[in-house]
Amino acid sequence: MMYGKVLSACLQGIEGQPIEVEVDISSGLPQINLVGLPDPAVRESVERVRSSIKNGGFSFPMDRITVNLAPADLRKEGSSFDLAIAVAILITTGQIPADCFQQTLFLGELALDGSLRPIPGVLSMTHAAKLLGMRRVCLPLANASEAALIAGIEVCGITNLADFKHWNKDSEPDYIFNVINNRGSESSTNYTETSHFVEDYADVNGHYQVKL
Repeated sequence: MMYGKVLSACLQGIEGQPIEVEVDISSGLPQINLVGLPDPAVRESVERVRSSIKNGGFSFPMDRITVNLAPADLRKEGSSFDLAIAVAILITTGQIPADCFQQTLFLGELALDGSLRPIPGVLSMTHAAKLLGMRRVCLPLANASEAALIAGIEVCGITNLADFKHWNKDSEPDYIFNVINNRGSESSTNYTETSHFVEDYADVNGHYQVKL
């Protein structure tokens, strides 16, 4: 039996919600069971992950794979878990080293060729990672500038799952990925710490009877 775990996130309203992606691989008929209240977009990630792992130059395990998205009582929506599920499988099977990805959040939708597509809600999910004390967020390159608005966390812009083949314990991610390292730039824009909002019904569109 093999077990691995990485961290991802989703949106709950406008807030980022951290999600643990657990992978268990055991002997049995080759299949993937995805549990943890996934919506159809999340369930379809199974085929995207399978193809992207093979097309990225890795081996997809021909075993029984269980993927759990925790907490299990929270409905998971969207395609932001693709990268995390793929990385968790690769870590569990020993194809990439687990110790390189401590305190790292993984976000992104995978194409069948292993390339990364942008996702919505990156700002909120990166902020949630910072509140957890995460060191780094790995996401599609197209989302990197948005994530970099949150100070104090390293942003790795990923173009393809195959890039992870070159990241080991002796390498630095900035030589492989497009890294925006703003861990020390606490003066950067941080919408929760430097801004003060005053809520007003005038900011609500429509709902005139309620506002009266």
